[in-house]
Amino acid sequence: MYTLVWDKEKFDVQKERFVPAAGGMPAGAASGGGLRTSAGRIDYAAWKRFVDQGRLDGPAIDPVLGESWRRCRERGVDPAPRKCWDIVPLARLEPSAGRLRELTREVEREVYSAIRGRNLLITITDAQGYVVRTCGDLSTLRAADKLNFGPGANWAEDSVGTNAIGTALASGRPMQVFGEEHYCRSHHAWRCTAAPIFDPHGNIFGCFDISGPAGSDHSRTLPLVIGAARSLEKRLIALHGAELSHQSCALVSAVFNAVLTGILSVDNAGRIQSANSAAEALLGLPADSLAGRPADEVVEFDAFLARQKHPSSRAEAVPLACRVNPGLVARATPVFSMNGTWFGTVVTLVEPQRTMPPRLAPAKAPPAPMPAMSGVVGTSPALRQAVAHALRAARTPSTVLLTGESGTGKELFAKGIHQAGPRAAGPFVAMNCGALASELIQSELFGYVGGAFTGADRKGRAGRFELADKGTLFLDEIAEMPLALQVNLLRVIEERKLTRVGGSQSVPVEVKIVAATNRDLAEEVAAGRFRRDLYYRLNVVAIRVPPLRERGGDVRLLAEHHARRLAAEFGIALAAVSPEVFDLLAAHDWPGNVRELVNALEYALNTLDGETLTAAHLPPYLRKTFERGRAELDSFSLKEVEAKTIREALAHHGGNVTHAARALGIGRNTLYAKLRQLGLAG
Repeated sequence: MYTLVWDKEKFDVQKERFVPAAGGMPAGAASGGGLRTSAGRIDYAAWKRFVDQGRLDGPAIDPVLGESWRRCRERGVDPAPRKCWDIVPLARLEPSAGRLRELTREVEREVYSAIRGRNLLITITDAQGYVVRTCGDLSTLRAADKLNFGPGANWAEDSVGTNAIGTALASGRPMQVFGEEHYCRSHHAWRCTAAPIFDPHGNIFGCFDISGPAGSDHSRTLPLVIGAARSLEKRLIALHGAELSHQSCALVSAVFNAVLTGILSVDNAGRIQSANSAAEALLGLPADSLAGRPADEVVEFDAFLARQKHPSSRAEAVPLACRVNPGLVARATPVFSMNGTWFGTVVTLVEPQRTMPPRLAPAKAPPAPMPAMSGVVGTSPALRQAVAHALRAARTPSTVLLTGESGTGKELFAKGIHQAGPRAAGPFVAMNCGALASELIQSELFGYVGGAFTGADRKGRAGRFELADKGTLFLDEIAEMPLALQVNLLRVIEERKLTRVGGSQSVPVEVKIVAATNRDLAEEVAAGRFRRDLYYRLNVVAIRVPPLRERGGDVRLLAEHHARRLAAEFGIALAAVSPEVFDLLAAHDWPGNVRELVNALEYALNTLDGETLTAAHLPPYLRKTFERGRAELDSFSLKEVEAKTIREALAHHGGNVTHAARALGIGRNTLYAKLRQLGLAG
C-alpha cells in the first residue's frame, strides 16, 4: 500500500495557489478545446459495442479518446476487468525517478493541500508512463492498490488502455477520462485528469495526474493539474538555464586557464578581478596576490583608461608597457555589454616571438590502433569467458547476438568485436531500434532516394547499412524493431543488398551485424512479437554479457577506473578512495549494472568536498541499503529473513502463491519448495 501522511501545520499552504487566473489557462482548457469539466458522455452500451464490434457510433465521443480506443484495440489491449501487471522495481527507474520526485516535491505538497479530504490521489509518472510517486487520501490509495495503481506500475495505454495518464502522454495534451471512457472495464468506476510535463526542448518529461472514484470531488482537478504541469515546466526551464550557465562558466574557466597567453580580467575601475595561471607564471606573482590589485601596478593601465574617454578608440586593442616584466608584450581590449556599455577590460600578456629558421617537420607516425575490448574493465571469470567468446566471434563474418540486462555494457562488447576483427579499419555504426518512431526506422536503416516522402532531402540519404559498409553495424534494442519491418531487415541480412525507400536499384552492402537486447528473444518469438526466422538469423553466435552482481571483484576495479576517469573529465582532484566506499559498493546488488555504478560515482564526485572520496559522498540510497542490510544481518539469520520476506509477500497478495512468487522474482515451484523447507506450508 502506498500511503503518505501529511503534517498539516508544516504543509498547509494557500489552496488557491494552483488555480490559474482568468486568461491563464491554456486555450481550450475550459471548453471547446476537448478538455471537459462535465461528466463523461459515453455509456456502458457504447463502450461494449466498441470493444465487441469495433463500432464507434455517434458524435458524443471526444476525437482524442476515439483515437485512443482505436490504438488500444489495434494493439490488443485486453478490455476485460484486469489489474496492471507491468510493474517494475523502483530501483530500475532510478536515477531519473529520483530526479522527478525531487523536482515535483514542493508542487505535490501544495496541490495535495488543495485536494485533501476529497477522496483523490496525486500520481506522478515518467515519460514512459511508469508511476514514480503517489500520495492522497488513505481510502483512495487503498482502492488504487487493488488495481496495482502504485509506484513501479506502467500506466501507458499499451499497458492499461485509455486513461488520463497514458492518453495525455500519447497525445501530448491535458486529458480528462471519465467512467466508461476508460478502455478497460476495471477503471470505469474512476475519473482521472492528467497533464503532460514538457522539458525545455519540447520533449515529454513526465505526467501529473489527479484521480479518484467517480463519486469523489473532481471539481477543481483540471486547473490544478494544468497549473502544476506548467509550474514544473518553469522549474525545468530554470534548471536548464542554470545548467547552461554552469556549463558556460565552466567552459570559460577552462579556456581561461588552458591557454598559454597570460590573461588579466580588469573592471572599469581599473582593478584586477582575476588572473589565469599563465599570467601568474609570466609575472612571477601568485594569482591570489593579483586579484583586487590596481592594474596600473602591473601594466601602464591608467594611460589606457584615459584613452577610453575618446569614443573613436573604445573598441581598439591598445598596447601597454608591462611594469613587472618589461620583456612581455601586453595589450588591453575593452569589453562591452549588448547595449554598448563598457564594463571591463581583458589584458593579455605574451612573451615576444622569436623567429626560427624553417625546419621540415618529421613525418607523423600513424596512430596506434585501439586494443580490442579495451573499454571492458574486469577480471572476473564470468566476464573473461564472455570476452574470450567475443574475441573468437570477431574473427568471422558471422552475426553476433549480445544478450544481457540493461547497463551491462553490451555496446562496449560490440565495439570490441569490431576492433578485434578484420573490419577494424572500417566504420562502426550504431543504431538504437527503440529510440526511433516506427515510421522512421526503415529510412534510417536502408536510406531513401530524393523526394521519397515529404520533408526528405532532395539528394536522398544513405541509411545505416550503407554507412557501415565494410565495417560493423550494431543494432541495439533489436527486440524493439517493429514486427512489420523485421522481414525487410531479414532480407537485407540474407541477400547482402538493399533498396532505398522510394527507390528501385539494389545497393550491395558488406557488413558484420552485431545485435543486442535485454529481453529473452525466444519468449518474444513464442509471444508472436518477433519473427522466428529473423531470430535464428541473428542468433548465430549468442554471447551473454554478465550482470554486475555476477562479476565479484570487478565492482572495485570498475569503481576505481570510472572514479579516476570521471575526475579527470571534470577537472576534479581525486587523491584517494576510502576502503569503506568499496565495502559499501560491494554490498549493493546493482540492478542497474555498470550504468548505475557510473551514475553513483558521478553523484559522489559532484558532492566531493576534498580530495578523498568517502562513503558520505555516495548517493543516500546506497548508504541506506548498506546500513539496513548490515542491521538485518546483525539481528536475523538468513533463514529468518527469507521466511519473513515470504510471509509478507503472501500476506500482501492474500495467500496467492502465483502472485507472491512473481513479486519475489522466483518460480512458483521454487516458492512451494521454500515453504516446505521453512516449515511454512499449510
